[in-house]
Amino acid sequence: MQWETRYSSCEMLYLDVTGTEVRSWLNSDTSQGLRWSIKDVLAGKADGTIGLEFGGEVLDELKAYLRTHRT
Repeated sequence: MQWETRYSSCEMLYLDVTGTEVRSWLNSDTSQGLRWSIKDVLAGKADGTIGLEFGGEVLDELKAYLRTHRT
């Protein structure tokens, strides 16, 4: 699952779930992004960053997705 938001007039910020982690990155450079374990996201350790960058609705949607699809 992937979410995106406009970061600036010419940049996009992305959030996605891989098999073992959640990551956030700017534009197409996934190597420079932030990464959290699924366990840490569910424990609230990424709430500030994800909530600020993508909003509370996306954060709630992400956590619901992880609870039902976590590996």
